Amino acid sequence: MQFEIGYLLALVVVGLGILGVILALMIGEVNRRKFIVTLILSLIVLGLGIYYYWEIGLVQRKKGGESFNRLNSLIQLYRPVEIKPPEERR
Repeated sequence: MQFEIGYLLALVVVGLGILGVILALMIGEVNRRKFIVTLILSLIVLGLGIYYYWEIGLVQRKKGGESFNRLNSLIQLYRPVEIKPPEERR
């Protein structure tokens, strides 16, 4: 239950970043300099949201074991790593 709030907050930040990119595209039709500044700031917010989502997933994996959420399994964010011992050579 504690990780769902973190995931929701991360998705809200990602959504704000996407809305910022859309706003930058609208501003781009009026003023080129403000478009560039708004686009850069929106991409920074979008990147921070994605990073926050990834960090929440890592903390969940560390504390909660193998309980991934459905979105992580759909986008294959955390694939299980299979470590096989080397075969014995004869």
